Amino acid sequence: MRDFSSSPDTMRETLGVRNRLAGRRTAWVQFMFGLAAVVALAGFAWLLGLSLSVAGLLLVGLAGIWIVLADRFMRDLGGVPVLTWHSVSEDTAWLPWADQIAVSPATLNRQLAILSKMKMQVIDTVDFLKLRLAGATMPSDVVVLHFDDGYLDNWVAAAAILQRHRMCATVFVSLDFIAADGPLRPSTAQPASTLQWQGYMNWSELAALENGAFGGAFRVEPHGVDHARIVTGPKVVGRLTAANWRRLVWVQWAKTPGDKHRWFTHSTPWAVPLGSAVHESDGALAAPGWTESKGRESQHDYVARVQRDLAACRTAFAERLGKQPRVFCWPQNLTSPLARDIAVQEGFWGTTGGRGANRLGEDPSVISRLHVGARCAGFYWPWADDLALRASIRCFQGNQYWYLPLAALGALKAVTRRFAPQVGPR
Repeated sequence: MRDFSSSPDTMRETLGVRNRLAGRRTAWVQFMFGLAAVVALAGFAWLLGLSLSVAGLLLVGLAGIWIVLADRFMRDLGGVPVLTWHSVSEDTAWLPWADQIAVSPATLNRQLAILSKMKMQVIDTVDFLKLRLAGATMPSDVVVLHFDDGYLDNWVAAAAILQRHRMCATVFVSLDFIAADGPLRPSTAQPASTLQWQGYMNWSELAALENGAFGGAFRVEPHGVDHARIVTGPKVVGRLTAANWRRLVWVQWAKTPGDKHRWFTHSTPWAVPLGSAVHESDGALAAPGWTESKGRESQHDYVARVQRDLAACRTAFAERLGKQPRVFCWPQNLTSPLARDIAVQEGFWGTTGGRGANRLGEDPSVISRLHVGARCAGFYWPWADDLALRASIRCFQGNQYWYLPLAALGALKAVTRRFAPQVGPR
């Protein structure tokens, strides 16, 4: 059973990244095996009596031919990166999983500048889906930007940074975490004595974004209702403790119907006490649930539950934002083929949670994404983070040569985490 205490929102993206990295490792193994075979062949020829100079020329010639031939599978281009951020904050202490999903405003600013330097063309998610559904071939420099969860810091900092770089993104919000109507809170775009970093955007701020605030930096689309997980069986995988309950806060969310936008103000569990069993689980819309009294949820009830959540999102968006949502981001990026079919029936053009690279030939309604973070070396090193972003984009596009710096940074991060504590995102 995977440990879902680490991050409630990047698991499907993580699975997709692992899928792609496995393919890159395979490509590099094949590449190096071929070179080794060339060297062995030249060495064998030398042992059979060829002079060293002739064997050397044979080695160079065969190696050159192999590199040219192998370049075809090392450059399997055509992937379109969809980059995903979450929190963009100067104060992440309130988020139990900040080390995985938060970056500082300065880091986001630097990352968007890198996209400009790479000559990437940022397009809106709905426009991206229109092109894919029409079967169009994407330009090689296209990139799409996403921000999940609707954190207040997206209003406070991220929107102004996007506007500064003349870029657009989609922010996905969960209904139960949207704060009640209220005034538009200060942002970094206007001088303010204090800025609020904790919490989530309210409906007024989301409406302002949808209506073009910050130069149309954000389009608003749904991320489900409660962002919880659902128990899927009787197996106990752990227990709530004082040390882990905040990272397992989905257990509290699942037992708290309705508004949850101030969950982080609780200093102790409020719905499920410490010591309670944590059962095996999955994304709330990804699988049928299980209860001790009723057993496994029927497919009919599962379908009805998914339909209710999707319909609730459509209704809320129509009433509060005056729009028909077109893109659905699955809570925790976890879904099922049946849930995808329901989303299409509910009028959504596309959903997230893919494990591909958004290529021609893949399901055009399924969006595969790449999570963007910081501290890619295990500690704050802007040069390494910038390299990781460039390499991740190029690998996603299909250039397997860029896997080497990613592998090196991954190894450095593993060593760093082994011998030094993680001190937080930047």
